[in-house]
Amino acid sequence: MLRTFITAIDLGGYTRAAEMLGRSQPAVSLQMQRLEALLGNRLIIQSGREMKLTEDGKALAVLARQILRLNDIAVGQFERVGVTQALRVGLPIDYAVQILQKELTEYAGREAAGTVEIHCDLSRNLLKMLHRDEIDVALALFPGSDQQYLARQWREQPVWVASATRRFDADLPVPLVTHPEGCEYRNRMMAALTANRRDWRIAYSSPGIGELQNAVLDGLGASALTVPTLLDGIRKLKPVEGFSELAPLHLGLFYKHSRLGSAGHKAVDHLASIIDDMETVMMPNNAAGA
Repeated sequence: MLRTFITAIDLGGYTRAAEMLGRSQPAVSLQMQRLEALLGNRLIIQSGREMKLTEDGKALAVLARQILRLNDIAVGQFERVGVTQALRVGLPIDYAVQILQKELTEYAGREAAGTVEIHCDLSRNLLKMLHRDEIDVALALFPGSDQQYLARQWREQPVWVASATRRFDADLPVPLVTHPEGCEYRNRMMAALTANRRDWRIAYSSPGIGELQNAVLDGLGASALTVPTLLDGIRKLKPVEGFSELAPLHLGLFYKHSRLGSAGHKAVDHLASIIDDMETVMMPNNAAGA
């Protein structure tokens, strides 16, 4: 019943779920009715052709993905299969992409079953790619509200940074080193400065985190980074300098369960373990499973 539930919401309807699962549409509808009766709660509401999850449905979806993931990994231990199709993973350039890319590439090199394709982009673009079936898994920053396909989430604390020698005049607009419009870091910086009634200007903009790090080191302005992405020569800015604490970010692991095989779930597990390790080092009390 949980697999039917997740497949239906991933594919957006009972008919497509029935085709994927090799069952009739009435059989899928009956399973959903049984699941709702078992839990005593409405999970899905049909609004015309659109399928919407209730609050209980959203809560169950997160747990169901975790249960199915563990089940499929267990079954995969006993599978006798050849090479599987490539797993397409989206990594955010507005996060610790260099660390993630290195770890995931090394993992793929150790695995004999299947290959990993890595796509790097802004978080908002990765989520769009996931919805369009252009990637299978997305690790992305998101505002924090309920999100479709969300399996796990962590809380990240961005910090104000600048070069070790850079100082800022309180009477002048703050020069910002930032990702393009739509980046969650950029939104946090602008909101914090606006709340403090402090002017700002864009001094440097680039989608790549490496370029931002170099721009900060060159003294072009202030930026927001997370602890794993700080380099030698970059210092944290303090509230007494006029830079108040930034609002936390939400980092989510998103995927469509129906698109992953056992090898894919193992890769997703490894990706989550990388984030867990990073969280333990940078802020051990803030990691949170959804």
